[in-house]
Amino acid sequence: MDAITVGSASSFLEKPTMYKVLSNVSKYTVYNELRRTPSSSRGPSITTLNLNKQLLPKQPVPDLKQTAERYLRSLKPLLTNEEHKNTERIVNEFISNTGVGPQLHAKLLEKYQSTDNWMKDWWLQVAYLGYRAPVIVHSSPGTVGPPVTFNRPDDIYLFAARLVAAVCNYNEMVKSGKMKQEMVRNDPLDMQPYGMILGTHRQPNKNIDKLLHTDESKHIIIISNNHFFKLCIVDENGILSEGKLVTAIKDIADRSCMPGKPVGILTGNDRDTWAKDHSLLIELGNNRSIIKDIETSLFILCLDKNIPKDAFKEKNNASVRAVQALTGFNSCLNAGNRWHDKTVQYIVSADGYIGMEYEHCPCEGVPVAVLHDYFSFIFRAVRESSAKCEDSKYVSRAELLKFETNDVIENAIEKATDSVDKLSEDIDMECFTFDKFGADAIKAIKLSPDSFIQIAMQVTFYNLQRKPPAHYESAALRRFINARTECIRSTSTESVEFAEMMLYDAGCKTKAQKKEAMIRAINAHKNIAGQAALGQGVDRHLFGLKMIAQSEGMELPELYKDIGYTKSTYFNLTSSQVPYTSASFMCYGPVVPDGYGCCYNPRAKDILFACSSFRACEKTNTKDFARVLQETLCNMRDIGSE
Repeated sequence: MDAITVGSASSFLEKPTMYKVLSNVSKYTVYNELRRTPSSSRGPSITTLNLNKQLLPKQPVPDLKQTAERYLRSLKPLLTNEEHKNTERIVNEFISNTGVGPQLHAKLLEKYQSTDNWMKDWWLQVAYLGYRAPVIVHSSPGTVGPPVTFNRPDDIYLFAARLVAAVCNYNEMVKSGKMKQEMVRNDPLDMQPYGMILGTHRQPNKNIDKLLHTDESKHIIIISNNHFFKLCIVDENGILSEGKLVTAIKDIADRSCMPGKPVGILTGNDRDTWAKDHSLLIELGNNRSIIKDIETSLFILCLDKNIPKDAFKEKNNASVRAVQALTGFNSCLNAGNRWHDKTVQYIVSADGYIGMEYEHCPCEGVPVAVLHDYFSFIFRAVRESSAKCEDSKYVSRAELLKFETNDVIENAIEKATDSVDKLSEDIDMECFTFDKFGADAIKAIKLSPDSFIQIAMQVTFYNLQRKPPAHYESAALRRFINARTECIRSTSTESVEFAEMMLYDAGCKTKAQKKEAMIRAINAHKNIAGQAALGQGVDRHLFGLKMIAQSEGMELPELYKDIGYTKSTYFNLTSSQVPYTSASFMCYGPVVPDGYGCCYNPRAKDILFACSSFRACEKTNTKDFARVLQETLCNMRDIGSE
């Protein structure tokens, strides 16, 4: 087989859950759990595959004084002069010869020397497996594909069969080991994440969950009307033929006409509650074996009920589908038709929705986006061929996995249902395609599309809140072995100056002056983003020093208690660029109660956006954010074209 190139070098910009985790996990819990966990089971390289053809360097530990300088610079637009002056004193004491900073830094350098990645164990445990809020909305993103047209009743089974076959073929392609190593200019990127998406599962446990993976899965789980089915996807001839898959999937739909108990909704509760319920569930009947089948499956396919038309009265199709991707919409529809611990859950419904939910632990979103685009050819209306079933006597039926419950589990399901329904109702999505222009038009005025969009978001936030955001954008670190991400602190004095000019000085400044300010803001963002992409950001270094302090049993340094740190890590604007070649987008919720989330897919001629906030917060309004963002993008292009 010839070498295969998969995906692009574009980075998925993941959500910053770490700061919330640290507030929910006791001071030394994470370290103590790490100390008890064998190193061979901890790292993100959970696959036995070796997909890297070229060696990669280690993730660097930045210079301590340089981190301090960059940190203080990032705080300028967020603090008062008095607050900044006090923070500067605290930082200078921290990095001085008599401060604890150099001591912690030296210990961190020792960890750098003795590991392939100094951050990987801590980050997996703290930012992901130690995260105790529900994974839905807060952590696991959803993907919404372009609407599909089914012309015949059975077309959904053909579509689902082609989806299953495409994912199985993709899995075989990855396992072939012949994928070309992706590059950023002359730098190779870590390919291991491609082996860590399919066959992976997050097992609930008290305080810190476990990450499980198999490279040899031969079955998938299909959930239909809350019923769970195990379908073997290979036979003596290899991956099941399209006809056999159509027959098996249609049979599953026919056998699940009546709704089953929504056991899957338990996985949408907070992690400690689910861990407790999980330990009770596996002691009943054959439940332990059923969950083992789910854990070892390649992925899950959810055959969803149609969303009723009245759900679209106040929201467009994309916004409604975003909630369907994140939670199942509600317990009356598809919230029980899920198992949120599985890394990959595909979702298909007969009313034309195709999407995915993915659990964030094993990797960032590049493999997810690439996998989604891999079978994008089936997004087209299924007109070329009709569903052709094979005689059922030649097709092995899927095995129905029937959970056993008791009064305790039934009560737990009721509580989880209430929790999931409240979260589903609270999350407010505004998703749209901005079709006035796309990346090509931004490049035509010699500006960076990502930086352009990032600055537009900051202007939007400032317009609505009359203050600058603590703005999180994430830089992928795949140029380093077993690395995850670094935080881009997108807010700068230059971006705030431009936002103020756009809001307050509209009639006093010329277009040329505004253009100059806009270019300064965009260039400042590009500089910060470039540093982060090279592992020279602020947040991961400070995180590493903090983890060293905890592992040494030291009192938390004053730097981490200071308003500069707490305010700058309270990310009330989180944003991610997730590129798809198809007209698809990723979505998620804010990471703070009074914040906004904004995920976007910049394409050549348009930009797909998924904006979010919580209805419970009176200070935020997703519809306003989406409206002002579109106005700002147009205004900035007009200024840039001057």
